[in-house]
Amino acid sequence: NQSNLNNLESTTTQPQPQRQRTNNNNNKLLAWNTLRQMAGLLLKNALVSPPLPRDAPVDALGRILPGHATRMELPLAHASEIKHGLLTCVADREPSVRMASSTAIARCCTAAVHLERSLGAFAVKNWAELVPFLLGCIKAGNDAAAVSVATSTTTTPEANEAATLLAESAAAGALLTLRKLLEDIPNRLAREAPSSAFHDLVPALLRGLGSPSVNYRKESLACLNSFVFPMPGSLVANMNDYLAGLSALATDSSADVRRLVCQGIVSLLGHRAEYIRPHMASVAGFMLRATADHDADVALEACEFWLTFASLDEEEANMEAVGTIIALFPQLLPQLLKGMVYPPDKVKELMEINAVDEQNNNNDRSQDVAPVFHKSHVKGGGDDDSEDSDDDAPDDDDNEWTLRKCSAASLDALSGLFGAPDVLPPLLPALQEGLGHADQWVREASILALGAVADGCGAGMTPHLPMLHPFLLAQLTAPESLPQLRCIAAWTLARYAGWTRDQANSQEQGGDPSLVGQVAEALVGRMLDPHRKVQVAICSALGVFAESVGDLVTPYLQPIYAVLVQALERYGTRSRLVLFDTLGVMAEYVGPGIGEGALPGMYVPPLLRLWNDIAAENPFDRSLLPLMECLGSATVVCGLNYQPWALETFEMAMSTIEACTIIISHEDDLGDIDEDMTDPIICAVDLMDGLVEGLGPNFAALVGGSARFGPAFGNVLQGVAGHFVPGVRMSAFALLGDLARQAPVLIEPGLPALLTEAVASVDPTHPAMCNNAVWAVGEVCVRCGGNPGPLQPHAADLVRRLVPLLMGNAVDVDGNEMPLPGIAENAATTAGRLASVDANFVAEDLPRFLLGWCDGMSKISNPMERRDAFTGFLAALRTNPNSVRQTQHGPDGVGDVVTSILFAVVSWHIPKEAGAVSDLLRGPYRFEPFPAQFGELLASLRQLLHDLKTSAGAEAWSRIEGQMPPNVRHLMKKV
Repeated sequence: NQSNLNNLESTTTQPQPQRQRTNNNNNKLLAWNTLRQMAGLLLKNALVSPPLPRDAPVDALGRILPGHATRMELPLAHASEIKHGLLTCVADREPSVRMASSTAIARCCTAAVHLERSLGAFAVKNWAELVPFLLGCIKAGNDAAAVSVATSTTTTPEANEAATLLAESAAAGALLTLRKLLEDIPNRLAREAPSSAFHDLVPALLRGLGSPSVNYRKESLACLNSFVFPMPGSLVANMNDYLAGLSALATDSSADVRRLVCQGIVSLLGHRAEYIRPHMASVAGFMLRATADHDADVALEACEFWLTFASLDEEEANMEAVGTIIALFPQLLPQLLKGMVYPPDKVKELMEINAVDEQNNNNDRSQDVAPVFHKSHVKGGGDDDSEDSDDDAPDDDDNEWTLRKCSAASLDALSGLFGAPDVLPPLLPALQEGLGHADQWVREASILALGAVADGCGAGMTPHLPMLHPFLLAQLTAPESLPQLRCIAAWTLARYAGWTRDQANSQEQGGDPSLVGQVAEALVGRMLDPHRKVQVAICSALGVFAESVGDLVTPYLQPIYAVLVQALERYGTRSRLVLFDTLGVMAEYVGPGIGEGALPGMYVPPLLRLWNDIAAENPFDRSLLPLMECLGSATVVCGLNYQPWALETFEMAMSTIEACTIIISHEDDLGDIDEDMTDPIICAVDLMDGLVEGLGPNFAALVGGSARFGPAFGNVLQGVAGHFVPGVRMSAFALLGDLARQAPVLIEPGLPALLTEAVASVDPTHPAMCNNAVWAVGEVCVRCGGNPGPLQPHAADLVRRLVPLLMGNAVDVDGNEMPLPGIAENAATTAGRLASVDANFVAEDLPRFLLGWCDGMSKISNPMERRDAFTGFLAALRTNPNSVRQTQHGPDGVGDVVTSILFAVVSWHIPKEAGAVSDLLRGPYRFEPFPAQFGELLASLRQLLHDLKTSAGAEAWSRIEGQMPPNVRHLMKKV
């Protein structure tokens, strides 16, 4: 018996060591693959951010001194070895290694554009084997099954299977790498890769659409979709096959593949609609069905179709296509409304969150606080590059783009494109049913839809608003309303604030002036709601409402601000952030009432206390950003009424800059610093700029009155103007320009260094910084007047940098023309101001940019800036009268140059509400007289036109006049 027991024990325990060895081997393999993945990511980071040379001399801000190498260079032999290793790993069997290698290749190819010395070997044009290798892997993956059959007679099944797996792994890695390259640098890839290999990619990918592997079909289609934007000739040649492939996969069993089918159609519609138009009826019908797909991701991608269609211009969306879409409205619009209803699983989650919110009493969790970003402080004609989301519908999906959000955005866009006559008849029955629904979640979605059509169908909704407005107020104030229902009711009320304003302004036509007070009372009454989502929605709605009604809310400011101050004390972090934004919006749009009487004393001291308390704990706290922005708006609107708190505000701003600069300077490698760390510095500089705007010339006395920071102000200004983070320089140049206007005595001692930094920052790769630098230099030019001395050392470099801005020659990393809104106008103004100081600064180079200067001047909206631009332009022409004939021009010779000058002059006569340009040029005559206050300039322009006519000669001038639109000819006779 004992022997049997021993035998039994041996038989049961014998396999254990074998299983243990297997587990140990698996664990070792997993650890090894993880280590390989980490090595790939570390290699990528080292390549795209090369280390600084050892013992490189740096300045106080950690920047390498001029004349020294900026980054270590990678020897060519090492680069070749690394490239070979990366390509080898693309074909690795381990997915995580393939992922790391593909990421490294894509990032290195992209970064090589800017790091030519250290990473030039990784540029597509210098990596000739990259695309052929990827193509070979993809072809091998396509042929894997055939290879398996062909070798089955001479190899074992195990070897055959191993070869197939190896080919599939290589193809998967190649597809992943190709997709990333097409996403990052599609144009550069098409332009610099070996043409034969690049053009063979499309046929190879089209073959992959028929693969039995879901993942292979998915990656092949994702790559093909990425070809749509650059649209190489190979895709054009194979367009029918691509469309056929999309059609064949439209009913694929994989939701991922169906989603990519929708993505491909949307990409074609957005970038090359001509390929969709002939099939619009069938495509739109498919996308309608896909919008109702049971898979939310497929439905979301399909819903993008309607949003994209609404963005097309008249040529892309012809009458036939428009008619096709309108015909679908009876099915489409109710489906979009259904898409706005939260799904059951989300409803369950929200109910749980609501219950937790009832108990937490504004104690924010870290995950509840969204990232905070500062708003760009763009000067002159530049556009603010920050996205204002106050008018976005409140949503519990946070930053996730969902079917609900896309459905609402699509309805908003379609209503804007088609208007009430086409949208409301099929929408209103479903909307009416939803608004009266017993289910609050359905009612909430219907109110969202009601708000979504506010812009596009506002006039059509006007007859219904006397009934809907009280309904919305009731949903907002009813105790039994869900928090989400209160949120969406507040948002929708704000969307119809324009109607509320019109009612208050038209009481003689039966309007109700009390509506502004009713809405303000309802919003403020919910401001202390226990639910954070409601607090955020109310604050946002109040800001939008105040922006629309403006000073009509002035009679209610005292009670509003009384509650706002209570909210400052009670709110948690997230709600308080939005409240800061709301305070800033009200200061900007409500008008002088915000800064008059005792009102500033109600809200400025609590804001300063909050700032002091938060900064004492952590000067990098992100909640300081909107707080400082809010105070910056207050300083401007309060003006001299802000003086009781001006010194404290100035010193706290300087203290913030000092503390953050000290902490950043102790970092080991400034190249690794997250630029978000400098946001408090940016906001502090912007706040001081607000003080300059509000106090005007008195700001100089304020600086002189600060014993602690007054003597250091000039050095701090130079420090931020030369900061290594472009965002800091952007704000510094806004401050520099305003100081030149209001308190020039503060910049005179450091003007040479400040101009050096400003001119060096005229760099279109950082548009906002570039814009402010150009504007600031222009303001310094105005201050210089007839003294060219301070500008002399910088003029040539400045003109060299202004030329591409005026001529539109700036390009991005992928070789695309960079849209730089507002920069041409600012560059035209600054060129004029520079020429007004000394025309010789620009006269010699005038033929290089005369046409761009004319185009930029025609876009300037500010009359004073336009005057300065034209004054300098005339001075430059007088100094170099031959520039008109020397300018490179089109087939009509000098006539094209003269025409550009004439249309720049015409811009003075365009009314503010010009409407369509074609109507202005050929419709009823609506040109305005030249501004009377610029009579001297008008006389100079008349002389210019006379000189141009004489110079061109009678025959050429007759031809120029013949090409003018009728209204321009009529205007020229008057001028």
